[in-house]
Amino acid sequence: MTTSTNTTGSGLGFWKVLGIIAVALIALALIGPLLKGLFWVALIALAAYGGWMLLRTRHRSDENRPTTL
Repeated sequence: MTTSTNTTGSGLGFWKVLGIIAVALIALALIGPLLKGLFWVALIALAAYGGWMLLRTRHRSDENRPTTL
């Protein structure tokens, strides 16, 4: 009496899960440093924008001041 088992289904599921985990780890390895670098770029851009808004507000308040002769 011989018995045959079909292992293709369970083996394929294992490789799918392993592939998904590998892709997720590679994506995290690439996205992590990218976000770290973009954080500093965004921080510098925010500081520059804030400085520009301060200068623009100061310039507008100078224009609205009455002039004395």
